[in-house]
Amino acid sequence: MNFIKNILIIILLSGTLLSKPIIIKLATLAPEGTEYYNLLLEMGQRWQEETNGEVILRIYPNGVVGRESDTIRKMRIGQIQASAMSSIGLSELTDQIQAFTIPMGFKDYDDVEKVKNAMFDDISDGLSESGFKLLFLVDIGWVHWFSANEVAVPEDLRNAKIYTTAGDYVTVELFKEFGFNAIPVSETDILTSLQTGMINTVQTVPILSLSSGWFALMPNMLDLKWAVFIGAVIVDERVWSKIRPEHQKVMMEIAYEIGGKYQESGRNTEAQAIETMKEYGMKVKTPTTEELKVWEEFKEEIMPDVIETYVPEEIYEKVTSALNE
Repeated sequence: MNFIKNILIIILLSGTLLSKPIIIKLATLAPEGTEYYNLLLEMGQRWQEETNGEVILRIYPNGVVGRESDTIRKMRIGQIQASAMSSIGLSELTDQIQAFTIPMGFKDYDDVEKVKNAMFDDISDGLSESGFKLLFLVDIGWVHWFSANEVAVPEDLRNAKIYTTAGDYVTVELFKEFGFNAIPVSETDILTSLQTGMINTVQTVPILSLSSGWFALMPNMLDLKWAVFIGAVIVDERVWSKIRPEHQKVMMEIAYEIGGKYQESGRNTEAQAIETMKEYGMKVKTPTTEELKVWEEFKEEIMPDVIETYVPEEIYEKVTSALNE
C-alpha cells in the first residue's frame, strides 16, 4: 500500500515539476529600444520572477504582428495572447474608449484624470465583454496636427491628405462632412505613405512623431490639444483565467506600476520631444486668440456629427459630467 502511495506522490510531484509555463505573446507597435518597449520588458521580467517562472512574457515589437486590427484578429484565434494597444485598436473592442477622442475636449491632464476615473470601469467592462482583461490604461500624450504645410485654422485642412486608419471608413465619411480628405492607411505604412505623398497630415502625439521619424516629412505642428491618445495593455481572458489568482494579483500590481511609470515619463518627455524636433527644423504654430476662436466655432459645428458617428451620446454626457465636477 505504501509503495502505491509513494508512486502516486511521485507522479503528482513530477506533474507539477514538469508543468509548462504559461507563455503570453504580446504584440505592440512600439519600436524595440524605446522607453515603452523597455518598460514592457521590465514588466515581463518581473512577472516571471514573481510567478517563479510560471508566466513568461514574449514581446513582439515594431508592428511585426501587423496593425492593431491584425493583432486583435490573431488574439481571437489564439496566436497572440496580449497587446500594448492604442486607442485606435481599443476602439474596435469597446466604444467606451471614444470618450478620449472628443475634439478639443480636454484642457489639461486634470481633465484627463477626471475622465479616466469616470470611464475606467466602463472601459474595463467593455473590453471584458469582448474577451479581454484590462491591465492598465494610460494617456500617451496630446494629439496634435502634424502636417507638411502649416495649419493655422480648420480651413487649412481642406486641401490636406489626412491619415486615418486602414478600414476606418467611418472616419473617411465623417471627414467628408467636415470638408476634409481622409486617406485610409495601415499604421505600419504611415512613413512610406508620407514618403510617397499619399498622405501629408497626421493627427498624432509628439513622442510618436519623433520616434517614427514622421516629423521630417511633416515639419509643422499645430500647438492645439486636439485630443488625448490613450494606451492600454490587454490580455486574452482565456489565458488570464489559467493563471493562479495569487499570480494574477501580483501581475496586476506590477502592470499598474509599469503603466504609471510610462505615463509619468511620457508627460515629462513630451515637451522634450517637441524641442528635439524643433532643433531639426520643425516649426510650431501657436494659434492666435482669433484662430482659437475659429477652432472653437469649428468644434461646435462638428460636435453633432461626432456624437452621431463616433462618440455615443451617453458617453459624451458622462465625459461632460466628469469635466464639470
